[in-house]
Amino acid sequence: MIISRTPFRISFVGGGTDLEAFCSKEDGQVLSSAIDKYIHTEF
Repeated sequence: MIISRTPFRISFVGGGTDLEAFCSKEDGQVLSSAIDKYIHTEF
């Protein structure tokens, strides 16, 4: 069994930069940060 604990991340700006219609016309950057909340997963 594999148990994983991964922190949640929040993107503050730039959430649409992964859409082809947007990024083909505009440059973009994403500012993300991890917070002290976690998700636990078992395989």
